[in-house]
Amino acid sequence: MTLYKLIILSIAPSLFIALYIYFRDKFEKEPLHLLLKTFVWGILISSIVVPIEYFLMAYGSISASSRLSFIVFEAFIVAGLTEEYFKRLVVLRVAFDSPHFNQPFDGIVYCVFSAVGFAAIENVGYVYQTFQASPDAAVSVLVLRGVMAVPAHAMFGIVMGYYLGFAKFAPESRSYWYFKASLIIPMLLHGFYDFVLMLNVYGALVIVGLYEILLFAYCLRLIRKSQEISNLYF
Repeated sequence: MTLYKLIILSIAPSLFIALYIYFRDKFEKEPLHLLLKTFVWGILISSIVVPIEYFLMAYGSISASSRLSFIVFEAFIVAGLTEEYFKRLVVLRVAFDSPHFNQPFDGIVYCVFSAVGFAAIENVGYVYQTFQASPDAAVSVLVLRGVMAVPAHAMFGIVMGYYLGFAKFAPESRSYWYFKASLIIPMLLHGFYDFVLMLNVYGALVIVGLYEILLFAYCLRLIRKSQEISNLYF
């Protein structure tokens, strides 16, 4: 398979998930220009995230007291905190204060678009890098990341968006908690995902697969609950 086709297929899972979330928005579709802007900024933010992650990795390799502590640091801080912080920052800067963000479910829509934009460019990077060493291995990476990594980013985005949506519309006494949860919970979910893979133990992919199934069920509950509350706004 040519590199050109691999790159297109690398982006396809993100586009599919974005369309799925777009059509789950039952009450008032978000403007396409704002969704596209969120998606593109999800891609562009990687230019900031990657250097920060390299810096943190270098710091962790020097300061970590053991291999396990380094894995925890890499999974929860380098990947989990850094990536989720900047994916949320995109939504806060692009869409959060927009008049179009007028129901809790909009948080899920915009956070997923930011997340899958980031996942798309990350996918392209991994596939391109692997292709340079082995075109056949690039196909395997493409398939594995398409069914695991990209959906994981999207699900972290659903959780983030659920809490960020309520942070905007909840009473002030609870809004602060929802805002904090919109970063902390996705960070922990993301960190655990990476932690299991980085441990490189026997059956890690099976564990992560089961984890994603449970996370998918949880995300469906959040989507339904957010839609029920959003229905009150129309």
